[in-house]
Amino acid sequence: MAKYHVGVDVGKYRHHVTIRDISSDTYCKSFSLTNDREGFDEFISSLEKLSVDKNDFLVGIEACPYGINLSYFLLGVGFNLVEVNPFRAGQFRKAQGKKAKTDKIDSRTIAAILSLGDHKILSITDPILDNLKDLTRFRTDLVNERATMIIHLQEALSILFPEFNSVFRQLDSAGSLAVLATFPGPEHIIAAGEETVGKTLSFASPHKMGRGMARRIIEAARNTVGVIQKQPGLGIKISILAKRITSLQLTIRELDKQITEMFDSLPCKLQGFPLGRAPTLAAIVSEIGDIHRFPTLKNFLSYLGWCPQTFQTGNFRLEHPRMSHAGNKYIRRLIWMLSVFSVRVVPLYREYFKRRVMEGKAKMHVLIAVGRKMLSTLYAMLKKGVPYNPNWEENGHIAAAGR
Repeated sequence: MAKYHVGVDVGKYRHHVTIRDISSDTYCKSFSLTNDREGFDEFISSLEKLSVDKNDFLVGIEACPYGINLSYFLLGVGFNLVEVNPFRAGQFRKAQGKKAKTDKIDSRTIAAILSLGDHKILSITDPILDNLKDLTRFRTDLVNERATMIIHLQEALSILFPEFNSVFRQLDSAGSLAVLATFPGPEHIIAAGEETVGKTLSFASPHKMGRGMARRIIEAARNTVGVIQKQPGLGIKISILAKRITSLQLTIRELDKQITEMFDSLPCKLQGFPLGRAPTLAAIVSEIGDIHRFPTLKNFLSYLGWCPQTFQTGNFRLEHPRMSHAGNKYIRRLIWMLSVFSVRVVPLYREYFKRRVMEGKAKMHVLIAVGRKMLSTLYAMLKKGVPYNPNWEENGHIAAAGR
């Protein structure tokens, strides 16, 4: 059992540390250190002055990107480490009646939280999962950035050339973006002519688009109700957005290849999972990490936030509580998207969805139940290390793997 609780409030350039002596219930030391090798060595020296046994310390570090270097350093030399949610630390500080907020107060708060117990000791994660988490989160940022740019592109086209959306089904298709990048507006399209626009389309989308599509675009440009007065400014904006979206899509495709190669090197083979591409499954698996840290399915679902939020006071108990929002936001979004997709393409989930809806259940509630079924299946696959078996579910329960 630890004799000292160490709270670390992290910062970009400096961290503040407070050490709490459990036996005397006092804060015996408080100091700051730089976020570099010299500061880390100073941290270790300060702890060794109290005890040379690393098991005498439980270190709590604020969950923040600025603390990752220190976390890996401490784990590498053998210290017991836990992450403390900044929101939880803030609520704990307020509950103690402290309105002031300083680095010293925050580090003392983190050290005090460690006394509550029930902490999961961190460990150095699998290198492949660790890198997959970084790449999949980066991919999510790129996809969100692309979605924002597409919205801006739609807004500009709705003013300058609203008929363009009726010609192209997908605004972010290769042919559409090629036309907008080269001829950003009705006047440019008409001036270029059918042959030039057709060549641009054929080059961007071989064997799919050509002069026939070019003819439709030019006809729409001649009959547009767009505000031609805004052609110069919006034309520049449309061209730049089309080029940036094209570049982002190429980057995302290249990133998908790297993620897929890394995902295929994992010992757990999820290729047999009923739905989901490699980047999606890689994101889910990397966010889960070591499946054995979840002893039960309930622990697993609670970590992901795919469970109801309990609300009870006195004799009152909410019969139909809302879903908890305390889970991993990256997995929650992916599971929800997979749930919607699964009821269309996976017979097992489609039949379950139809049956529950016919019984009078709300569609949104049934989709949540479908997501829970998928997570239960995923948990069994990762826990037992076996491929997907569509006959696992018998009478609404997960059957033993390999049955």
